[in-house]
Amino acid sequence: MAVLVAEGLSNKEIARRLDRSEGTVKIHLHNIYEKLGVRNRTSLAVRFSASGQDRSVGETLAEALIA
Repeated sequence: MAVLVAEGLSNKEIARRLDRSEGTVKIHLHNIYEKLGVRNRTSLAVRFSASGQDRSVGETLAEALIA
């Protein structure tokens, strides 16, 4: 889900792509923000673009969520 945020998709677009409700997307994103210590989707996208220059966003996300 965070990968889709980093790609610039809205919550509604993410929900459609993943066949989930928009509310489910919001809950998951809230949990991701808390786990990674970011406040919003912009900070999330910036964090991954800055830290994953040589790697895909997905690999960077996986490592961050495991830590």
